[in-house]
Amino acid sequence: MHIMPFIFILAFFAVSVQANFDEPKKFYVFGAGIDFAVTRGDLDGISKINSGAGSVPEKVILPEVPFFAVYAFDARALVDANSIAFNLGLGFPDYEHNLQNGEARYFRLGLEYQYHFLYPEPLRIGIGIGYTFSSLRFPKAAIGSVAGGEANDNSQWNYANFTGNGFHLVTSAEYFFTEHLATEVAIRYRLLYLNRVSTDLNDVSRLSDAVWQGMGELGLRFLVVF
Repeated sequence: MHIMPFIFILAFFAVSVQANFDEPKKFYVFGAGIDFAVTRGDLDGISKINSGAGSVPEKVILPEVPFFAVYAFDARALVDANSIAFNLGLGFPDYEHNLQNGEARYFRLGLEYQYHFLYPEPLRIGIGIGYTFSSLRFPKAAIGSVAGGEANDNSQWNYANFTGNGFHLVTSAEYFFTEHLATEVAIRYRLLYLNRVSTDLNDVSRLSDAVWQGMGELGLRFLVVF
């Protein structure tokens, strides 16, 4: 099921290339930069939910992660006005909850397609869509009791790593200083659907209630074109 969005993006890219009857100009791009992310959703800093059917009764808290920075790296293929990118992101946001505070780890892998208007002018405006796998790991977010019984606030604390997938939309502005050097400013809106969690006590289990989290990003990239 999760492979379908990738097939859709690749097929859309292939159709766009085929629509150009001239010999397409192809380039490869490496990008590095930072995303400034603001998030809102089920990670509210108050709630707790069940980690799912596991061998040990366990609950996970939903810490609040309102704002953080993500170190971002892209590998792109450009074909005329079309681009497709494989991207990686890593961030270390501070989180807050009425039971625990600390530093989390955010990781993502994804694909993104963009069409760039005004090509081949130095200034190009892009719109696109992407699909991303994300994980958000909190060092002390799972509450369980090794001896069994109902989990409570005095039970053993351990890590909780939330994982899931989601779509995002992007609009961007690129400026090419030379044929081989460019910069990009982009706005992305991601909708994270986190439906699984891994912990010390129960390995990987499905959450009793999926966690939905919206993420707005302002991204800056420096691009090297080959």
